[in-house]
Amino acid sequence: MKKHTKLNSILLILAISILFLVSLGNCKLNLNNPADPFSKSFLETFLLNAYLNSLCDPNVRGNLRLGSGTKMIIPMSIKTLRSGKTVVTAITEEPLVWNGSANGIHSNHQNSSFNAVTFVIDRHFSKILWLDYLGEMSYGIEDWPHDPLISVDEFSNGDLGFFVLVNGLGRSNTINDKVNNVAYYLARYNQDTGAIVWQGYANKNNTRITISGYGLKINERDEMVLRFTSNAGATPSSDTAGLSFPSLPVPQTASNGSISNQTEVGIAIISGDGVGKIQSFFPNTGNVTETMDHFVIGDKIYIFGNTNFNFVSTSGHPFVNELRSFIGIANQNLTWDSVGYFGTSASTSQTFLQYVTYGNGRFFILGKSTNAFSNTGTLYPFEGLGLNRNYFLASSTINSTTPNWFQFLGSNTVDVPETYPNAFAYRSTTDEFLGELLANDNGSQFTGIPSDFVSGSIQNPFGQVRAKLVPQSGQFKTLEYFNGSEAGGNNVTILTNQTEICQGRMVKVKFLSPTSSTVSSIRSIEVSTRPASEEP
Repeated sequence: MKKHTKLNSILLILAISILFLVSLGNCKLNLNNPADPFSKSFLETFLLNAYLNSLCDPNVRGNLRLGSGTKMIIPMSIKTLRSGKTVVTAITEEPLVWNGSANGIHSNHQNSSFNAVTFVIDRHFSKILWLDYLGEMSYGIEDWPHDPLISVDEFSNGDLGFFVLVNGLGRSNTINDKVNNVAYYLARYNQDTGAIVWQGYANKNNTRITISGYGLKINERDEMVLRFTSNAGATPSSDTAGLSFPSLPVPQTASNGSISNQTEVGIAIISGDGVGKIQSFFPNTGNVTETMDHFVIGDKIYIFGNTNFNFVSTSGHPFVNELRSFIGIANQNLTWDSVGYFGTSASTSQTFLQYVTYGNGRFFILGKSTNAFSNTGTLYPFEGLGLNRNYFLASSTINSTTPNWFQFLGSNTVDVPETYPNAFAYRSTTDEFLGELLANDNGSQFTGIPSDFVSGSIQNPFGQVRAKLVPQSGQFKTLEYFNGSEAGGNNVTILTNQTEICQGRMVKVKFLSPTSSTVSSIRSIEVSTRPASEEP
């Protein structure tokens, strides 16, 4: 028996023994709240997490590939779990073969339609433990944005919560049936077996459904914090209904709904048992509000997105009626504590964030801007003379709606690409944000960056750049160019997401395509991990 296996067994026995002794001597352990220090669930969770942390193995390596290469498959989210397992979500046009089967454990792929799919990889990265199809998503792939539209998070006991907008036939044995053609599927699964603890649909009038700007996070009380967006429609009116789910009251604050096709953000909270708690909108009098992600830290909800106007009772938008970025902090009562806006103050320009990740008390923000910001703290200047699309990178800390540093990455001769992979993550062992971006389409390098940070070159289509940054300042550690395809654009490989799982070891998801000419329609995905010492 390996040494670390013996240690894991000893720790597990010790944890169970302590829990048993404490359970005998403390009458307050009848409570069932993981956030309450006097709760049995709190102690169980604490001891379980201590054991799970001992399972970390930085030397695991593995590689799994799914998809035939003749149909489209789009990787969405990836999350590493406390058990050392990994859960992946994707949208697939075909059934995926796993462990010799193409069936889901509860629902099979509906052929010729795009389906939401999820699968869990064991902690040794040797096999897929289970795979399931969560529902059809065949309502317009050309409209799907960058934000991961199959949301997954982990409960304190290891169960998985899912939230995804689906169409087609609803499932049976649900706590709330699917009413309309399009509805949000909400479920709780057992991490190890894929058994469904409960499942149901959060319904909404389909005239108000928007097919983006939604997501799920689980808070410290094991509640599912749902972010969604409502559309006021061609004949605008205030949304006073929100989501329809068992015991979920109507929104305590309705949307504004005064402008044709106005979009506004809402938050709903569902208990871990599938009981609705509270929901509310954050009214905005502008016609466009879009959210990219949200995070739950303590009793605060951090919401990141873009809007062309101020939220009601807030101010500071750099240029109303033009899209700018915002960071909002909401409380448990679903009202704003504060909102901060940032971006260029130049007219006819746009600033919009597209991706956010979190690590070590800091948010890392990535987006695009067609002009420089007026904000202080810019490390690397905007490249070009305005209306020249640059990447912007920024960071903010918890309890702050103002980024503490900005920098730009672009060229003074050409725009950066409109699309990019969501591939940035925080790595604890090196205390850095790292990720990959698509380089300039014409193969030129970014300007305005000191040469001593830069290495590598690009000769072939789909050139890419690997960046490493200091979280506290935003200064580049390295900026490395490399080819994302072979000569002629064959065998295109693009990293779309990554996350740390254990002591610097990353789990990565890539999509692969035979040629650059078919990259929009033929793909497979690869999920892999290797020791941190082997990472570039």
